[in-house]
Amino acid sequence: MWGFWEFTYANSALAIATWAFLIGGATALFVGVKAGIAAIVIGNILGVLIMALSTCVASGKYGTEQFTFLRSMFGANGSRLVYLLAVVFLTMGWLAVLGLMFGRSIDSLAGLVGERAAEPQGMLVYLAAFFAIGLTAFIVARGPTSIKVFNTIIAPTLVIIMGVMLYLIFSNSSVSELMALPALDEPFEDKHLNFMIAVEVNMAAGFSWWPYIGNLARLSKNERTAFWPNIIGVFGAAVLGEVVGLLAAAKFGDSDPTVWMTRIGGFAFGIVALGFIAFANVTSMANILYTSIVGLRQVVGERLRHISWELLVVLFCIAPVVIVFTVPGIYDGFFIFLVWTSALNSALAGIGIADYFILRRQRVSLRAVFATGQRSPFRYWRGFNPAALLALVAGFVVYVLIFNPQTLDNTTLFAFVSASLPSCALAGLVHIVLTRVLVGRFGWGDYPQAAKDGAYQGSLAPELGSVAAKD
Repeated sequence: MWGFWEFTYANSALAIATWAFLIGGATALFVGVKAGIAAIVIGNILGVLIMALSTCVASGKYGTEQFTFLRSMFGANGSRLVYLLAVVFLTMGWLAVLGLMFGRSIDSLAGLVGERAAEPQGMLVYLAAFFAIGLTAFIVARGPTSIKVFNTIIAPTLVIIMGVMLYLIFSNSSVSELMALPALDEPFEDKHLNFMIAVEVNMAAGFSWWPYIGNLARLSKNERTAFWPNIIGVFGAAVLGEVVGLLAAAKFGDSDPTVWMTRIGGFAFGIVALGFIAFANVTSMANILYTSIVGLRQVVGERLRHISWELLVVLFCIAPVVIVFTVPGIYDGFFIFLVWTSALNSALAGIGIADYFILRRQRVSLRAVFATGQRSPFRYWRGFNPAALLALVAGFVVYVLIFNPQTLDNTTLFAFVSASLPSCALAGLVHIVLTRVLVGRFGWGDYPQAAKDGAYQGSLAPELGSVAAKD
């Protein structure tokens, strides 16, 4: 369906989201503007490149739903577990964060109109967040057409608003003044360590697209079309929003976009920006909710067929509502939540690259992906691939040992190589070693060497071998 520019526009619409302001504001907590821009560019390009390699290339080639394709790496039950970890928990957290941002935007808007101070913990914030999640559910329940309409309107307008914000920031301050602005809250005396934390936050932003972007890339025409638009779309659009958030947070002394938006352009612009930004959150929420539920129906299968689409959407949204009212601190600790997701996504990306490019040499049998039960070589052990799961645990553990997102405790190694890169590399290495030592010995997984040796003796073995040869 999508050529280069169609896919670029599609993932730009998803990446030009209000969470970019939050990430830019989080960067300003650790470093000043000059170092912050470098951290945003370095972190995002590394995260987006690795993320796109691990998801978009295979999706663009085979056109298969991302978590269905993961059966080749994790097994049928293993892919369900990964979906639960990487999508359900992550999406519910994102919906809560963006819902609270909607609520704070509405509260700040009401404060401007009513000439009162904003109340970030007030009841209006929670009620507006509940409304945002409900509106998102209504849009998604109506299907992808309504989401497309919202994307078409919101994405270009948000670019215009970002451009106006940049103009207002630069019109009131010189470039040299802005570049000299310090960090809002440097947690460590070592500036290099603070910089690496900022890079890690932005790398986490790039990795955070892992659960979603593959299902967009499957609609592209080929592998190159699936991969390269991410550099313009996801990377370019996200960097634009994050730089705006960084500059505004550093200049106005607050990392919360719902606070500095009221000060960036006066009363009139504040009302327009806050009102639009509030509803722009709903577009972001609708995109990730729709992608998540599509994946849910694929990985669970027939057991969800009797549940209507509308009811499934409503049931999925219960948990984010509970999080909004019980864990409102997730918004103020946004970057902590974001970096925790990277501990999982970086390991998943390493496994994906190792499996698809190194072990399978970019050839996967779709017949094996969709074969059921004993007929599939991707059944592994009771539907789980122990090599991939152990690699995932290893990557996650080494991430937390190098850098703890909750406490910011870190080792000396973190200041030189971050935590995401070692997690990604170790997970990939463990997956390769265990696959060759353990999985290949049992003939699981339809890997090239196992097929060549005739190790897999399932009923589809000859047919799968011929399909792989044709591929």
